[in-house]
Amino acid sequence: MKRNLLTILGCMALGTALAQTDLPRVEVFTPYGEVKDSIPGSNVQGVSLNGEWAVGFGTEYSQHSFIWNRTTGEYSLITGSYEDLSYAYGVSNDGTVVGAFYEDTKGDGGLGCMIPGIWKDSVWTKLPMENTFVPTEGLEASVNGEACFISGDGAVITGYIQSKTFPRSFYEGGEFVETRNVSLMRPAVWTKQSNGTYKLQRKPKTMPTGDELQQGIWSRYGSSQDGTVISVVADHPSGSRSPGVVISGELTRIYGKEDIDVNSDETRYFYDGVSVTVSPNGKYVPGYWSATGSAFDLKAFVYDTETETVEELEGWGAATVALDDGSIFGFDGYIGNALYRNADKSYNGSFSDYLNLYYGGYEGNLPQTILSASGDGKTIGGWYAEADAIGAVMYPSIVVLNGAPNAEPDHVAEWKNDQRTIIVLGDEVIAPMAVKVELYSAQGALLNSVLADRIALNGLQGVVIAKATYEDGKVEIKKVAVK
Repeated sequence: MKRNLLTILGCMALGTALAQTDLPRVEVFTPYGEVKDSIPGSNVQGVSLNGEWAVGFGTEYSQHSFIWNRTTGEYSLITGSYEDLSYAYGVSNDGTVVGAFYEDTKGDGGLGCMIPGIWKDSVWTKLPMENTFVPTEGLEASVNGEACFISGDGAVITGYIQSKTFPRSFYEGGEFVETRNVSLMRPAVWTKQSNGTYKLQRKPKTMPTGDELQQGIWSRYGSSQDGTVISVVADHPSGSRSPGVVISGELTRIYGKEDIDVNSDETRYFYDGVSVTVSPNGKYVPGYWSATGSAFDLKAFVYDTETETVEELEGWGAATVALDDGSIFGFDGYIGNALYRNADKSYNGSFSDYLNLYYGGYEGNLPQTILSASGDGKTIGGWYAEADAIGAVMYPSIVVLNGAPNAEPDHVAEWKNDQRTIIVLGDEVIAPMAVKVELYSAQGALLNSVLADRIALNGLQGVVIAKATYEDGKVEIKKVAVK
C-alpha cells in the first residue's frame, strides 16, 4: 500500500496533575498488557468529534487496529477481519469505526483483498466500490481503497477507491507505444441511507478523472463534517506528490501544481506533500510540503479554503490538525516534538510547554507527534516512543484536557514578555528568542550546546550553568539545579 513521509510509527500511563476538579486537569492514556504487545509501532489515526473514542493501527511491526474509549480509558483490539488485520482511520461519536480490512478471497491463506469498510460490534462490513481487484496468484493483497473519515453523526464517510477502468495512452521517448485500460485511485464519499446502509455517491462531473490525476489521488486523511472538503494527496507521473484539497468535487493542488521534467538535463528532485486533515467546518486544511521529497526540509502550512490563501508556519515540520477556531497541532519534523498554536496565536510552541504553562503540568507519555483531535481540541491523539531491545518503538498516546486552560498565570506572562528569561520546564532549559543555549558544569566544563532556544537536561545531575546567547550577542546566565 502506498505510503509517504507522514506514515510513521506510533504501561497504562494515566496522567495526574494539579487537580481543580474531581478529574486531573491533564490525563494521558497509553496501552498496556496484551493490547500493547499486539500493536508495536502504532499510532492514533482518528479521534471522534465528541472526543469519546479514538482509533489507530500498527504501521510496521503489525497491522492490528485498536479502539480506545473515554469512559473506560481502555484500549482494545479491533477484530473480525482475516487474521484480524486491518487499518482503522476514523470513528464516529457512537464508536462506529471506518478503515480497511483484509479478506482471504482466494481461499489459500493469502491476504486477498484489502477492502474499505465499517466496523461495529466486532463485525466488518464492506462499503460499495466501483471496481474490485482480486489477485489470482501469489499472496500479495490487492488494494481496493480505504475508508478514512466518518462524521460525528455517522452520516458521511470519505476515503478513496479504485476508479472504473478507462483507456489511457502510453508513450516512450515521445513516441506512442500502446493504449491500455487502467484504474486509478480516486476520492470517494459514502452517505448513510435511511435503512442504515451506505451509498457510494456518484462521481461529480468536476471530480478529477484518472487522466487529470495521472497516477491517482489519495484521500487518506480527513474531511469536513459534511464531506464537501476532503484533504488529499495528488500524484504526478514522475512520482512527485502534491498536497491538495477537493472541494465539492474540484481538485486544488496547494503546492506542486506542475510536474517535474524527469528528462531534463537539470537535476531535479521529486517532491512530496500531504494535506493531512480538515477542520470540522471545512475552513482550514493543514499539512506539509517538501520540495525535495526529504524529511529534512519539511514545511508546515495551513490552507484557508475560504480565502484560498496559504500560511506557512515558521519552525514547524508539519501541521496535522486544525480546529474550527484556527487552533493548530503539529510537530517540528526533526525530533518528534509535538507543537501547538492556539486560536489567537498568543501561544505557539511545544505542546508539553503549553500543558505546563496553562494546565499546571502532566504525567505520562505525551504524544510526540499529534495526528488527530476532537472537535473541541480537548481529546488529542498521536504516538510516543518507548525504548526496548530493538530500539525506539512507537505506541499510541491520548491526552484528555479537563476544564479550560489557565487564562494568563503570572509565570506565563513573565515568560512571554521577558525575552531574556531562562526558565526550566520539565527536563528542558528554555530561553525564549535565544539563538544558542549551552550547558556547563559548575567547574566550567561545556556539557552540551544547541543552536536553538531550548536544550534537554537528560542524564544531568546536580548544579548546571545554563547560558543563553541572543541575536544581538548579549548573553544571560542562570544556575540550574537538576534533580
